Amino acid sequence: MRRHIVIFIMIVVYSGLGAFVIPYSEKELRDETNHLTDFVRISPDDSAAMPLQTDVWLWHDCENLYVLSECEINDNFDEGRVAAPDEWVEGDFFRIQIITDVKNYYAYMFYTYPLGNHYDCIRKSNMNTDTGWNSDYRSESSYSDSLWKSVMTIPFKDLRFWGSPPYNWKIILTRYFQEDETFYSLPYGTIEMGKDYYRTAYDVTLNEEIARDKNYKIAPYFVKKYDLVEKEDSFDPDNIGLDFSYNPTSATKLKLSFNPDFSDIPMDNVENNYNSRYEPSFEENRYFFIEDLDVFGVEDNLFYSRHIRQPQYAVKLTGNTEHFSYGFLSAMDKEVKENGEVLFSDDIYNMLAFKPKWKDLHIQMTLLNRMNEDCHNEVLVINPSWEFRHNQSLWCELDVSYKDSKEIEVRKGYTLNCGYNGEKGDFDWSLNGTRRSEDFDADMGLVYIRDFTAMNATISYDDDPDGEILKKYGSGIWYHKAINNDNNAMFEENGGVNFWFNSTKEINFSMNVNLGKEEYKGTFYNWGDAWINLNYWGIDWLSTNISYSPGKSVVYNLEQESKKDYLSISLRGDVSNHVTYFLSASRQRYFDFPDSCGVDEKYWIANMDITINFTNHFSLRNGCRYNDYEIAERTGYLGFFSNLSYEFKDQCFIYLGYKTVQDEIEAEYIVDYRQAYVKVKYSF
Repeated sequence: MRRHIVIFIMIVVYSGLGAFVIPYSEKELRDETNHLTDFVRISPDDSAAMPLQTDVWLWHDCENLYVLSECEINDNFDEGRVAAPDEWVEGDFFRIQIITDVKNYYAYMFYTYPLGNHYDCIRKSNMNTDTGWNSDYRSESSYSDSLWKSVMTIPFKDLRFWGSPPYNWKIILTRYFQEDETFYSLPYGTIEMGKDYYRTAYDVTLNEEIARDKNYKIAPYFVKKYDLVEKEDSFDPDNIGLDFSYNPTSATKLKLSFNPDFSDIPMDNVENNYNSRYEPSFEENRYFFIEDLDVFGVEDNLFYSRHIRQPQYAVKLTGNTEHFSYGFLSAMDKEVKENGEVLFSDDIYNMLAFKPKWKDLHIQMTLLNRMNEDCHNEVLVINPSWEFRHNQSLWCELDVSYKDSKEIEVRKGYTLNCGYNGEKGDFDWSLNGTRRSEDFDADMGLVYIRDFTAMNATISYDDDPDGEILKKYGSGIWYHKAINNDNNAMFEENGGVNFWFNSTKEINFSMNVNLGKEEYKGTFYNWGDAWINLNYWGIDWLSTNISYSPGKSVVYNLEQESKKDYLSISLRGDVSNHVTYFLSASRQRYFDFPDSCGVDEKYWIANMDITINFTNHFSLRNGCRYNDYEIAERTGYLGFFSNLSYEFKDQCFIYLGYKTVQDEIEAEYIVDYRQAYVKVKYSF
């Protein structure tokens, strides 16, 4: 009840003050006309005043927004550590969120740290953050015994906005203290408020026309690789590529990439997917596919970008206006042959999206296509979402597919999803149903099950008691059931409950209990497990996470139920201002496998990363990947990479790297892959 009263008061107060005008100036401007202060505490959520003076001044020069912050500090000041751009740091920070599109409920987030490193991302309407988005944002910081000063330079060209001046936006300012993990905000706003978090943000106005003098970037690059197994280097047209971006308007961005190279991308972590019923998926980490604003509104089930193994070209056009957003993406994969046989064809992937939006109603429409000489598959997505009541929404998604191939007859199918999401006070809930036809195809995505109807229900509760021991706690419950369309017979059913709490002693605890049953090859199997997780981060150089899960699992290769347990330990920390590490190890055990069944009943998985940041623009990242899962003659896997990155000029890089992969066969490691590379990328 108190939270809703505070929200109402803040709406009244800030609407009464009118918009804050960000003035134009070609030099640093500090006076009362562009000055903001009076932060209040939001975590713990008691609206207490900031104990240390924090002053912020904003101005712009029609190309950049400048944010000058002067923060009083004391003996508890945590400077964090040196880090590369977009590398998360545990330390004090100052943040600004800029909302240029209130109807779509998202914000551009810019962090600045005491040692000059910076971090940017997008906060989405569900309050999750999209860390793949990047900008040319820069910051400069300095501090003394009593004052931390920072100047943030945020290019307008990286924001999506429309219209002519005056531009009416919103901002949220935040200061964070690492020592006691407290947040202070201007204005008051917490992510538990849902969409009110955006509605109650501070109104700002820019009266001058924003310049568009330089709205393009060209970044050619050259890659030289050397195969250390075959003792030969390579040079061909594949060693040269080009990235190009252009902003025709402040609301539109075009990106082209010819022969993109991903040599500097770290290895994927080894994951526990050896008893997976379906093909495993991996998170996308290639810059072209994750950077920029997401306007396509589809998940991995419809578009899994890692199907595109090595694109010959990729083009993406995205735009966002006051009344609609739109986007187009196209990429062509390279053909891969071995001994004259085509392993991967040169498929073309396309997406076209359009999303009209009103105050309470959005309609996402996306057309997806994958095609080659012998086959083409299209999926049309229509997804309206209506906030019919405050923080309560109805939504529906219809996916219609069409597939034509030389090998099969024309197939037409559909998937229909409908749902209801709500939030009130400390409670959140959702209810949704799905129906998919037998002939539904989405070759550009990940579709595992067809011809079914399913329902899902969840409800969760969280509270912020601000006690001496409990900082936050919450609980949730969920249920899922799916049936076959042809005979209305249930083929999977499961549910679970969880409880978690965050303590004031830098300890988090959570516990999940899950029970279910599923049909596999005509037989029903029961499964269940409990997950217990404990996390402690009270030491800078040693944060620990321990998880343990006993239970019973379905072993698909053996078509049986089996008792099992799972143990996971992870360590991370900052060894110094320049060195950080992460280490995880997990053990999977099964207890009742038949003798000589050919399936490993006990194995370990480990991942390790060590990053050395010599400066904020010069870093060395090393990683090791290991597992000892035994399959056929192979008894282990070991991978290692080392990537050196140097930004010698703004947006200009030199990369040096090394990668190797080895398989253990009959107690001897055999090298499958070993390569060194150098890559130079220059932007202008």
